Amino acid sequence: NLLHKRAFAHAFQKVFGVETTIDVIQHHGGTDPLILKRVLEHHGVQGTEVMRRLKEAELAMVECALGRHRDVELGLEPLPGVAELLRRLARRRDGGVVVALATGNLEPIGWLKMERLGLKAHFSTPLVGGFGSDFCSGESQGDMAADRGQLVRIARAKAERLFGAVERHVHVGDTPMDLKAAGMAGCAAVGVATGVFAREELEPHLPPAGGAVLDSLADVDAALAALGLAA
Repeated sequence: NLLHKRAFAHAFQKVFGVETTIDVIQHHGGTDPLILKRVLEHHGVQGTEVMRRLKEAELAMVECALGRHRDVELGLEPLPGVAELLRRLARRRDGGVVVALATGNLEPIGWLKMERLGLKAHFSTPLVGGFGSDFCSGESQGDMAADRGQLVRIARAKAERLFGAVERHVHVGDTPMDLKAAGMAGCAAVGVATGVFAREELEPHLPPAGGAVLDSLADVDAALAALGLAA
């Protein structure tokens, strides 16, 4: 969304003196740290220098986002069915359902988005997830699915430490990288064709553990069924 892009631009300029935006690279489905690195490499900054100052750049992004938190909704809104699905999952907490956030966003920015959209309260407490700020491989080539896969693994490991063994793990996302990440993490996936990728672009990437691609989450009963939960 717009605030997130502004946070990137702020970090590029403040830490590296580079005036640019993330749109100079293909970034859909990427993680914030790898996006930072690849944009700066695109402009000639050495990868080793980016990695050395990566945490400084991440802090600059968070500083910008938290300082302009009232703008977080610009270009961002819950898609149909999302709030209701999260509400119904939250009601199953006593039945052992854990709702975690796995995202390439830096953790403070990810939770800020959920809070401002009115969704944060539906996640399991203590809050748990895997975030871009948890891991960065530093890879300069290829897609970013491997890093995302690591974030999904991290989210599960945190959930197991807090809530006990995870019997079934399903990752929900709207990019091919989300579905590839699920495969790398050994979990099932639900792809949602509400982003920039259509159903036919998502289906080939469903993981070996299974899953489904939905046109949207508007049919909450169908979404619950895809997650392996009876409505």
